[in-house]
Amino acid sequence: MADSKVSELTAATSVGGSDTLYLVQTNTSKKVTAATLFASAANVTLSGNVNFQSGVQLLASPGIIDLKKPVTHLSSDASGGTIVIPAGTVNQVKIIAMISTAGGTYTIRSNVANSANVVFNNIGDTATMMFTNNKWFVIGGTASLT
Repeated sequence: MADSKVSELTAATSVGGSDTLYLVQTNTSKKVTAATLFASAANVTLSGNVNFQSGVQLLASPGIIDLKKPVTHLSSDASGGTIVIPAGTVNQVKIIAMISTAGGTYTIRSNVANSANVVFNNIGDTATMMFTNNKWFVIGGTASLT
């Protein structure tokens, strides 16, 4: 295997912590485990654009917010209604944005800190929420809290 080019190796579809990776550091070939490479991932500094996965939930009628997708778009008809956000996992972040409305309002009435309601009235209303202490806390956005 020493005579193989890295570009010709079979691609891995998953990586475990004890897997060894090839590393060139200051013109020297070295090996590193995946666990060592990602050991400081808790203190990641990002620059540039941060993009979420392309699969966005579109909620076009009253229903349940999908916590498996980081972003939910709301599109309300004239009647609007209540949407439900289930309990999340500790420190989970969810982004919700009203992208269209025919005059209806969507309201989240459950699992929100301080028994608040999160109200989406207008195109452009947003809420960035974090699940902690067994409730969703609104940590940013333009949706109304009532």
